[in-house]
Parts: sequence; structure tokens; C-alpha cells
Amino acid sequence: MYDVIIVGAGPAGTTAGYLLGRSGFSVLVLDRKNFPRKKACAGGITPKAIELFPFDISGLVRRVCREVKIVRPGRSFFVVKAKTPLCYITKRMELDAYSLGKAVQAGCCFKKIDKIIRLDQDDQGVSLTLSCEGKTDFIRAGYLIGADGANSKIRRLIGGQKSCIVKLPALEADVPVKNAEFYKMTFDFSRDINGYYWIFPRKNHVNIGMFSARPNGTMNRALLKKYAREQFGTDILTDVKGYPIATSSGRMHIGAGRVLLTGDAAGLAEPLLGEGIYSALKSGILSARAIKYAAGQHVPASFEAFHRYRQSLGGMSLDLRLYRLCASILYTFPRWSLAVGSSNVLHNRFSRGYAGGKTLHEILIPF
Repeated sequence: MYDVIIVGAGPAGTTAGYLLGRSGFSVLVLDRKNFPRKKACAGGITPKAIELFPFDISGLVRRVCREVKIVRPGRSFFVVKAKTPLCYITKRMELDAYSLGKAVQAGCCFKKIDKIIRLDQDDQGVSLTLSCEGKTDFIRAGYLIGADGANSKIRRLIGGQKSCIVKLPALEADVPVKNAEFYKMTFDFSRDINGYYWIFPRKNHVNIGMFSARPNGTMNRALLKKYAREQFGTDILTDVKGYPIATSSGRMHIGAGRVLLTGDAAGLAEPLLGEGIYSALKSGILSARAIKYAAGQHVPASFEAFHRYRQSLGGMSLDLRLYRLCASILYTFPRWSLAVGSSNVLHNRFSRGYAGGKTLHEILIPF
């Protein structure tokens, strides 16, 4: 029997595993893929997110962006600048493999599985029935952390299918271009998609993509090809990947009993730009702390970790409400919103806040 089972070896799962492993807990990390594996993600990490990694990832940063181009409806634009980085560009495949390696070094065990068949829990722990290499396996632990993404099987098994989870679609691809390093990191709100296009520059190519703030938003390769032709004079796309980003429409679904949900599994991605790595890291850290706290209690407290975890998510809950409000305003009134946002006073405040690693409510509090 393990102390903790973690399902999902992305940022939330590996961060929680690393912290628990270093604290002496026996931890088993499960994933349906071997690592390194390809992962649909543009790879941008905000300053507030990079500060949360419990180990140094500076060697994985491929580009540092101190300028962001914002394209408004009508195709006019403004540039947000900061003296310190606004975003760090990584390759998600490298980041996840490195993070899993650090978790294993901290004492975690890793196991590739085919699928999870059943989840049962009681006052003493959680049991999983697994399919692995064609065989059925049974494992048990005191706690389980669900870090298995937007389509979380763990969330469904604990009755989360009717929760307030909202899945926002995204589609991305790489475009080989010359002098890719001269392109600015860009968020383009000039297209009629109730969302935006992005451009993330890399060394010898750019990563482009589409994000919709509506669950039924249109995403297809033809639109992405058209955008690539207009911006770069080529419609050659490689590594085209579509994926959902999970946020919440109201109350967060963070687990039940001895099961704690993190990151996209809990719908913690923000709905304004669809950024989810920060919330994955933060919830991974808080879930590990909650389990360590519960383990240190000297009275029977079978669900103490869940209550502690719920209390600790107060700041993230506030931020999500603010992001939902901002997203509603931006995507309902994009022309007006970005006209206001283009003022130097406003976007300089936000750029300083983001570059300084502040959360949204910390940036907005003075207002």
C-alpha cells in the first residue's frame, strides 16, 4: 500500500509527487504514456508560474519574452513591454519529462498503465482497479491526487461528470519560418472567433494556435492554415494538435473524500487566455501540503486533507471569478475592451504585475 497515488504526470502531478517524495511519503505516479511524450501545449510559462516550480527549470527555457504584441479588432495593435520577462517559452515534452525525472529522483515510483477501470474509497484509503499490459491490477493508497487533465477519468469516477467543468477548445501547430526569433509573441483578437490567435516564437519555427472562449467554438486546420498564410506566407503546418482546456463556470469541483483533483482535472485553468500551468502547479503544491498536514494530525481524520485543500484554494477561487468576469467583458465587447486596454497606464500596470509574478486579484486590488 502506498501513501499516495497520483494519476497524471503533468505539472500538477509531478510537482505534488516531488514534494511528497522529498517528505518521505511513498508515492506511485501513474500515466497512460511513457516519457518523454508529445503534449499539446504552446509551452508558455508566466513569471508567477515559473516561481512555483520546486526545482530549477532554467535549462529548459528556449526563449524569454519581454514584449507582447496585442492585435485589436480592425488589425491595429499595441505592444506591452516590461524590463523583466513577461513569459518563458519551453517545449512541453521536455518540461514534463524533466519534471517526472525530478519526482522519481525524489523517491516516487512511476508506472505506465492502459486505463483505470474502477475507483473505490473508504475511511482508510483509496483503491484503484487498473488495466496494464492486458492484465488487471489492484493498487491501494491512503490518498489519491487526480492530475489527469481536462478529460479526467478520476473526476468521472468520483461523480464529477455533472460538475461545473467547462471545456474550452484550442488548436495549435508549428510553422517553419526563417528568422523566427524576430517575431514577437502575439495575441491576435482581430478575428471573429470569440477568442484569439497566438504566435509564440521559437528558434527555427513559430508555434501558432487558436483559443475559443466558447465551448462550441469552431476549430479546424483550414482556419489555422489561412492564418499562417496571412502571417508568414506559408501554410505548411506540423505537429497539429487540438485539445480542451478545462475551467469552471462556478463552484470548483476539487475532489471528494480522500481524492483531491488538481489542475485541469479540477477545472482550474483561467478562461481569459486559457493559461493552466500556473493553476496546475499551485494546486499540485496545495494538494501535497494538505496531505502532509493530514498525516501529521494525531486524531482520526479520514477526510482532513480534503477540507484543508478546499480551504487553501480560496485565493485561486477568487482569481477564477475575476478571470470569468474579465473574459465575459473582453469576448462580449472586444473592440471596446482592447481600446481601454491599449492605454499605457492600464497595460503598463498589468505588465508590471505579470512580470512581477502577481496573481490577477493582486494586480486589481488597488482598483
